[in-house]
Amino acid sequence: MNCIKSFDINNCILRIICTIITIFASQNSDAKTYVNDPDSISADTSSNKGNKTFAKKISRTFDRVYDFFMGCDTSYITPQLYNVTTQLELSRWHDFYYISSSASGKRKSMNLQSNPSMVLGGYVYFGIIGLGHSINLDDIGRKKGETNGTGQRWSLALNTGRFVAEVYKFNSGKTARITSVTGVDMKGLDNKFHGLDANCKGLNLEYIFNNRRYSWPAAFGENAVQRRSCGSWKLGFSMSSMDITFNKDEIPSDLVGKIDPSLLFDKIEYKDYAISFGYGYNWVFKRNCLLAVSLLPSIGYRTSNVSEGKSSKFNMENISTDLITRASLFWNNTKYFTGLVFEMHTYAYREKHFGLTNSFGTFKLIVGLNIFKKSQYKQK
Repeated sequence: MNCIKSFDINNCILRIICTIITIFASQNSDAKTYVNDPDSISADTSSNKGNKTFAKKISRTFDRVYDFFMGCDTSYITPQLYNVTTQLELSRWHDFYYISSSASGKRKSMNLQSNPSMVLGGYVYFGIIGLGHSINLDDIGRKKGETNGTGQRWSLALNTGRFVAEVYKFNSGKTARITSVTGVDMKGLDNKFHGLDANCKGLNLEYIFNNRRYSWPAAFGENAVQRRSCGSWKLGFSMSSMDITFNKDEIPSDLVGKIDPSLLFDKIEYKDYAISFGYGYNWVFKRNCLLAVSLLPSIGYRTSNVSEGKSSKFNMENISTDLITRASLFWNNTKYFTGLVFEMHTYAYREKHFGLTNSFGTFKLIVGLNIFKKSQYKQK
C-alpha cells in the first residue's frame, strides 16, 4: 500500500515545481508558434490544445515523482500526518583533536578537547524541508573571542523517504584543554588553551535503498513513525570544508617549549569530497517506540592548504577515511514525540609527516509536536 495523498505541503512543493516547468514550457511553445506563423489562428488553437495535453502529462509525471520520493509500505511506516513539525533540542557538544607528526624522526602526538558545551536549539519542518538553528548557552555573556566550544549552528534539511540531505554550518573550538603531549607529564600543569578555532560547513546526502520499509526520518527526522523493525543499506555523498586555526601564542606557560614544534601549525584549510556506504537499522521494540543505529563509513578525496604551502597533488596521503555514527531512542505517537539522539562525526587529515583527526560528538534530548494535520487524515 502506498502512502500517496494530495493536499499536503509536500504535495504542494512538488506541484509548484511542476507548475513552473509547465509555464515555461507553455511560453516556449507559444513563442515557437508565433515565429512560424504569427497570423495563423489555427496554429494558436492547436498550440493551446497541445499545452493542455502537456499539462496533463506533467501532472501524471508529478504523481510518479511523488511516489518515487514519498511512497512507502504503510504496514511498515506511518508517514507524516501533519504539515508542520516543531522540535526543541537541548544538547551536549564535545570536540576532540588528535595531532601527530613524524617530521622530527620519531612519532609525536598531542591531544586536545574542548570544554563540553550546553547547546539549545530546534528545528521547524514544513513538510519535507526543515530549518534548524542552535546557540551555545555557555557563550551567553561572554566577550567575542572567549566563547567556549561549539558556537552557533545553522542547518537546512530535506527528508524524504528515498533521499535525505542536510546543508550545515557551525564553528567550534575557542576554549580547550591540552590533555596529553608525547614526553610530557601533564599532572599539575596548566592545560587551558584559548587559541583553537574551527569553522565547518558542508553537505550530506544519503540514498536509502529499502526506502519503502525503512524510514530514516522516523529514526532521526522525527516526521514519520516506524511500525515494524527493518533495516537498509545506504549510499551517501558528502562535501565539507574545514578551517582550523591554532594560535601558538595562546599555549599555556607551563607547556611553552615542551611541545615538539612539528606538532604546531598556524592554519589548516581543507575540502573533502567523499562517498559513503553503510547500514541503518530501526528496531521497534514497543508500539510507538524505536531504537535506531546507523553507521556510515566513507572514503574520499581531500585537497588541503596548510600554513606552509598548498598540498593538492593526488596521492595516498590525500585519501580521506571518515565515519558518521548515529543512534537514537524515540517515542512518537504521530502527534507528540520525544527522544535521545547521539551523533558523532570524525574527520581525518593526513600529510606525509603530519596528521590531524578531529571529532565532533553530540548527545541530544529532543521534544516536539506536529501541527496542522493534513486534510486527508483529519477523519482518521
